[in-house]
Amino acid sequence: MSMELWCAEGVFLARVREDIVVLDVNADRYHCLLDAADWMVLGKSGSVTVPDEPAARELLSAGIAMGDCAKTPRRRPEAARRQFATAAAPSRWSLFRTGVAIASTTMAFRGLPLRQLIAGSAGSPGPVRPVDDRCLGETVAAFQGALPWVPFEGECLQRAFQLRRVLTGRGIHADWIFGVRTWPFAAHCWLQIGDLVIADTLERVDRYTPIMVA
Repeated sequence: MSMELWCAEGVFLARVREDIVVLDVNADRYHCLLDAADWMVLGKSGSVTVPDEPAARELLSAGIAMGDCAKTPRRRPEAARRQFATAAAPSRWSLFRTGVAIASTTMAFRGLPLRQLIAGSAGSPGPVRPVDDRCLGETVAAFQGALPWVPFEGECLQRAFQLRRVLTGRGIHADWIFGVRTWPFAAHCWLQIGDLVIADTLERVDRYTPIMVA
């Protein structure tokens, strides 16, 4: 008889072909359950259906699943369908101001585990307002223009963290999407507003299956 479980707190699952990829935010690591899609069915809001009690015990003992629904509802990102066009060259003042913001976020980023990065990625929010394409374009253009001049430029995780804090400071909320692929395994993250990819390309993000949205 099949049994319904739920992803443990801080654990996220994604099906990639015949495998199930596990992101354990608290442990700051990924795992891959080979061929697990044959016996695990991933549902909405973090539900996991397994065929029998032994399979359930295996997931429970591994800390991947739990018996009760998570307190925090699980969200699914919208499918990426558009990418934001590059805006005109930003002003010197905008580049300077954004460069200072990036430098401060670099210090906030360094050495933190993923759980704390997600919690701190919003920074100090400005007044939330409807997204204005002009403001968004100027902010992204300034970020991309200033980033090469700031020391300690990092990978996608650091860039997404920095850009999200900069956007939040302008009152713009963006979702932080984490995606995975297998054979070979790779992980990537990017920002989206609805179905709009920010400071990345559709071609790149389409290679990954979303596993978590923060």
